[in-house]
Amino acid sequence: MVDEIYLQNAVRIRRTYLKLSNNMELYQKKAQEVSDKLEATISKIDDLQHQVEESRNDKSGKKDSNQFLMELVKILNEVEEDGKALESSVDPLNKEIEKLALEEQELYRQIKEKHFDLTDEQIVTSVQNRLIKENLQ
Repeated sequence: MVDEIYLQNAVRIRRTYLKLSNNMELYQKKAQEVSDKLEATISKIDDLQHQVEESRNDKSGKKDSNQFLMELVKILNEVEEDGKALESSVDPLNKEIEKLALEEQELYRQIKEKHFDLTDEQIVTSVQNRLIKENLQ
């Protein structure tokens, strides 16, 4: 039905996709770590807010508003850094998945062009059968 070269390309795309999928657990762990840090950050901000309120009631002037503001900025900078770190680790994965999607579309277009007499269902069945044969389902 479908030429071997196209089936080999489908197998390559599927293998790459499965490798990326296996790496998803790593990215989920990183995202969970960032989420946990955000929870801790909320606690830090709550503590800081409590300190500000206590400082207002205690006129001894232990800390002025600039000190509290600087602590808040430091906390927010940490959140920003964590977010950027997560983004930089996930960005390559997103780009690779987008690239695979484009390759898959192009492969399908080429198959349709070469095998214009086959229905979509026949093409899909042919590729699925090959993937099953390669144990990639």
